[in-house]
Amino acid sequence: TIRQTDARGRPLPFTNTFPRRWSNGNDGTTYEPCTAATMTILAANSLDPLSVKDAAIVDHQTARGCRWSINFYESAYLSQIVGNQPQLDTYKKQQNGIVEWMPDISIRDRRAAVGSSPSATDCTTFVQSGAAIVATRASMNIYPLTIDEICDKAIAFTRATIDQMPE
Repeated sequence: TIRQTDARGRPLPFTNTFPRRWSNGNDGTTYEPCTAATMTILAANSLDPLSVKDAAIVDHQTARGCRWSINFYESAYLSQIVGNQPQLDTYKKQQNGIVEWMPDISIRDRRAAVGSSPSATDCTTFVQSGAAIVATRASMNIYPLTIDEICDKAIAFTRATIDQMPE
């Protein structure tokens, strides 16, 4: 059978069709974005709980997590994924040039890197959790928002879920 629960036994909010959804590319933390997002957290962040989708598009993918529509628009979404990476600084160096890095911030006494795409239509926070990084991305290309406003969405969701992320 294909596993349908997180490491704590909580059911995923979708039917998992990938036998190797949890893999050696994303098992560096027990944190599961799809079950961390409660109805209260989703509502507070204007996310449609019925729009939830698995972030993985193939079996044994490095990224593990979920994606939700913002304010019921399919082209405006927030996703949170986990992928193994032992050091946040190493990840930042690897992504330099792909990600436009902003100054790091502190969320509940934890370091979070913040970066945007060159198009300035999305913003992502990156938090170390065990031997993995939890990336929370807000993408809002249909709204006339500034990059700071888009980053506020990613930061707010990270703030709402960070206490569930093992250090």
